[in-house]
This record gives sequence, C-alpha cells and structure tokens, in this order.
Amino acid sequence: MPSRRASKLAALVGGTLVTVVVSVLLGFNRLQIAALSSIVFMTLGIILYWEYKVPAAAFGLFLLFLTGALDIHTFIEHAHLDVIMFLVGMMIIVEYLERTAFFEHIIGYLRRHLCRTALSLITVFYFMTALFSSLVGVLTAVLFMIPMILELALRYRVNPIPLVLLMVFAANIGSSATVVGNPVGILIALGGDLTFFDFIRWATPITATSLLVSLGLGLAIFRRDLRALDLAMSQYPPDAFFHKKISRSELVKAWGVFLGVITAIAMHEVIEEALGLAKGSMLLASSIGGSAVVMLLVGRERIHEIIEEGVDWTVLLFFIFLFSSIGTLEKVGITKMIANYVKTLSYGSELTLLLTVSITAAGLSAVLDNVLTVAFFIPIIKYLEQMGVHVYPLWWGLLFASTYFGNFTVIASTANIVAVSLLEARKVGTVSFVDWLKYGPIFSVVPLAIALLLLWLQIPLM
Repeated sequence: MPSRRASKLAALVGGTLVTVVVSVLLGFNRLQIAALSSIVFMTLGIILYWEYKVPAAAFGLFLLFLTGALDIHTFIEHAHLDVIMFLVGMMIIVEYLERTAFFEHIIGYLRRHLCRTALSLITVFYFMTALFSSLVGVLTAVLFMIPMILELALRYRVNPIPLVLLMVFAANIGSSATVVGNPVGILIALGGDLTFFDFIRWATPITATSLLVSLGLGLAIFRRDLRALDLAMSQYPPDAFFHKKISRSELVKAWGVFLGVITAIAMHEVIEEALGLAKGSMLLASSIGGSAVVMLLVGRERIHEIIEEGVDWTVLLFFIFLFSSIGTLEKVGITKMIANYVKTLSYGSELTLLLTVSITAAGLSAVLDNVLTVAFFIPIIKYLEQMGVHVYPLWWGLLFASTYFGNFTVIASTANIVAVSLLEARKVGTVSFVDWLKYGPIFSVVPLAIALLLLWLQIPLM
C-alpha cells in the first residue's frame, strides 16, 4: 500500500513537471505554462485519486487563480451555471418520481406486457435510453433511465453495474443523433451554423448504426450478467414489481410531471422561437419549472427533505470547478496555437485533417468532460476555417469523437459522473476510474471507428 501511494504521488508530480518542461521548450509564456500545468495537475489528481475528485478539482482551480491564469470574469463565464441549474431541477424531479414509485410502475408494465426475457427487456431499455438521449438530452436520459435500471437490478437482486454501464454507453452514443441530444451538439450547431435537419441527415444514420453495433458488443460482453437476470426473471412473476401499491391520483401526477418536462425539453426550440426567447432559456426553464411543480406537489413540509436528499451537491460542485478551469486555455491563447499545429500536421489532406481533429478530440474527451473538449475545439476549427480549410466534415468528426469517447472514462462525460453518483447514492455499488476502463474504451473506439468510416465515405457529398 505505501508503494502504491508513492507511485501515485510520483505520477502526479512527475506528470506536472513534464508538462512544465515541455511547455517551456515549446516557448509558452508564463500564463500559458501556469494554465496548462495546473490543469494537468488537476486532471491527474482526479484520475489517480478519484475518491478525492472534488478536492483535486478545487486545488487545480486554486492554482489557476493563484498564478493569475484564471480571473473572476473567466470563472463566471465558463462555470456553465445553466448546466448546473438544469441538473438541480432534474435531480429534484427524479427524486419525486422515485418516491412515487413511478419507475417501478414503468418496469412492471414492460415486464408484464412486453418483455419476458432479459434480452428483450435490456434491448428495450437500451433503445429507450438512446431515444430519450437524442430527444431530450443525455443528462435527462440518464437521470430518468438509471433509476429505472437500478430498480430492476434491486428487485431481481442482480449486479446493477453492468446494466448501468450499458445504459450510459447507449445514452452517450445516442446523444449524437440530434442537435438537442447533448450539450456538445448545441455547441457544435451554434459554432458551425448547423441546423436540426443537418443533424438528421449526417448524424442520425451514423448514430443508429453505431448503436446497433454497440448493443451487440454489450450483449456479448455482459452475457453472464444477462443470464443471471434472465434466471431471476424466470423465478419471479411479472406482477412482483407491483408489490408497492400506487394510487391512481399519485400515478397521474407523476405521469403529468414526467410527460410535461419531457415535452417541454423536446420542444424547447419551438417554444423559444414562438415566444421570442433567447436560445436555451426554455431548456433551463423546463427543468426549473418542473422542479417547482414537484415542490408544490410534495407539500411545504417535504420541500427541504426532497431537495436535501435528491440533489447531489458534491457532484455539482465538482462540475463547477471542472468547467471553469478548462476555460482558462482559451483565455491564455493555447487554443489558437493548437489550430496552427493541427493544420500543419494535416499536410492539406482532408482525411488526415479529419482523423487528426477527431482523434485529438477523442483523446481529450477521454480525460476531460466532453463538453469542455468541444468548447475547447470550436475556436480551433473556426481558426482553421479562417485559414481557408474546408471544415464541414470536422464538425461531425468532433461531434462523434466527443460523444462516443464520452464512454472512455468515468470523467469523460457529465452523464457518466451523474450515473455513478446515482449508483453510489443508493449504496448498491461503486465504479472506480479503473473499473470503468475495463469496458469504456471498447464502447468508444469501435463506435468511433464505424462513424469515421461512414463519414469519410460521404465527404464527397459535403
């Protein structure tokens, strides 16, 4: 154990020092060196000491402020408080739905009327997760579907971790199908001036193909766990899920909240345009409004309880630290330097440029949150466009790389961290950084290889 601690510390210090030395050799200025080395220190700290991820992120933020690489304005601008408040509202809604046994009701209905085997049940859940993810967002899909899958695993007393992983992989891949599926899709659409129908044409077919291949991989890799679930399902009647009585009035309220929030999120662009609202405002309003309705439904005496138990403040604080730290790289000019490097590396070849941007974005998405990676890459692609490069394929390469490689590590996607926090909050298991790496790379590399191949074949049409 002491040697393991020493090796972790050596990796943390060594990796940071190497970053400093390389930055100096590359001719970076003081602020660039400070920003890059502080973020590397923070990232390594999160990876090596996952159980202390919040202090690691906080200390990285402290170093950025201390060195002058980060200021208050940049911190506020890149903290993504819209994402944080969206999560707060959705967590309150999910807590209410769990308390009313809403998820138990849905699983019981599926079990009784549609799914008699583990294969059919997991396949339905997989595509439900992907569909939700593409229509109302990856975070919403995870917040709604993971509690359902946990309920399923707990009822049948099987290991929930493989099932949770499979649903998260489906959510991340499925989120690339439409512009509203993932925050990165919205960022890319705004950055590349892409429409909803551009996504339907270029992203949806590729996403559907990747989902089918990934489902096949999942069914093969987790076949033992599916067999265990199948055996458990054969031993209990479908009605076993309805042991908790749900009053009709409570069920109607729960369905009203669920469908109302889902519809508002899916239609947020239409509502914004009709009412003349700023882009994204209805998306946030859907979550906050839904949580307000929930708090009215539970009554004054239970509001404090549902907020305290439903909202994972630790995870939200971690996101704020992480988001605001990455914004420093654009502030100090590192993004522009990378754009010049990428163009030089491609030698004028469209395929080489596509692979360079996609693989680099994938690599960064594997160790950073993919929203942060895309926010980092958008100015790079814009710089390339100003240099006369045909960047249209690059937007789609960036989309697939960032969403699919959101599966690579537990910190690669906001959805991953939320899913793991839901698992841990119910004290039914935990997934470490290393545990995730046993499966995440497979569900990242294979789908991305398929996506880039299909994208490359269509470049002449772009």
